[in-house]
Amino acid sequence: MNKSKTIWFLIVIIAVICFTSQKRGTAEMPGINEKINAQRLWEYMTKENPYKCYPAWPGKEGIYESTMPPGDILRLYINDLALDTVVNKKRIFPNGSLLIKEIYTEENKLSLLTVMYKEKGFNPQGNDWYWVKYGHDGEVKLEGRVGLCIECHVGVADNDYVFTGSIKK
Repeated sequence: MNKSKTIWFLIVIIAVICFTSQKRGTAEMPGINEKINAQRLWEYMTKENPYKCYPAWPGKEGIYESTMPPGDILRLYINDLALDTVVNKKRIFPNGSLLIKEIYTEENKLSLLTVMYKEKGFNPQGNDWYWVKYGHDGEVKLEGRVGLCIECHVGVADNDYVFTGSIKK
């Protein structure tokens, strides 16, 4: 099979998986309420409800360069709960919102994933965001109430700790 046919084959397979799935990031992750866990979240967002089927943040479709230092190359996926908040400017993301940022090298190879998952009661001082930094292979680098993440994002606490765009009317 030549390279062009291989790429089309992979696109068709991904499309079939995404569009035949009965869910597309529409609800909170089942079972996480008992004890939030980065490995469980990884299983959910890569196998049970593949994040690559989620929509992009409107206006951030595809790979783009971050305006924040150090100017990482990014791709941002959000589940439908988060998308509804963004589109309708609801001011705060609801429980179950999931934002997944892929970070690429200059050679366009996936390097890291950073994740924000909203879990009611997890960390009220930080708007209940659960933070995870994964290696490209799913290895957990950081998780939980990650001071490094919170210290950076506290500057946009009035936008529910999210830099990408305003969620206020």
